[in-house]
Amino acid sequence: MKRSSARRAIVGAAVALLTAAGLATPASATTEPDLTAQASAVRNAVVDAAKSYLGLPYRYATGWTCSRQAMDCECFNRNAIWDGTARVTGRGLQLNYWLQGQINQGRLTTTPRPGDLVFWDTDPHDGIPYGGDYDHTGIYIGGTTVIDANAVAGRVRYDSTTLGGSYRPIYVDVLAPNGY
Repeated sequence: MKRSSARRAIVGAAVALLTAAGLATPASATTEPDLTAQASAVRNAVVDAAKSYLGLPYRYATGWTCSRQAMDCECFNRNAIWDGTARVTGRGLQLNYWLQGQINQGRLTTTPRPGDLVFWDTDPHDGIPYGGDYDHTGIYIGGTTVIDANAVAGRVRYDSTTLGGSYRPIYVDVLAPNGY
């Protein structure tokens, strides 16, 4: 028997004895953290956090002046993403305070999942074609539904991914690229 084979046989026998005695766990039985389960829990927590703001009044904010009592669309995203990620992992994801900054923190996706951000160009008459001037955002919760802080409605509410019109949104995953 080769020396390396003998060594493997001895180690294998030792592990078997320790396992039988309850003093060791075979490597095949050890569990890695279930990152898929954690990612799913984070997404669910973000959606739950978004729902917790339903009905709050809309208030335009600038810079880092976000409030939890009234908010605009960027602040709504920041609060819901922070709350959901912190609830599950203990560390909240701090989103940028402006739309383009939030887009830049993630990656575009064509297969949105609950917890992803949604961005729209709601003013087709601003001279910049769709895809060039995003001016509204919310959180995708599934199907054709989002939650957003809507200035026209004056509150945080459920909305459609088309905002009731023909607006074509883009979807941005900020969770996975940032380790959630």
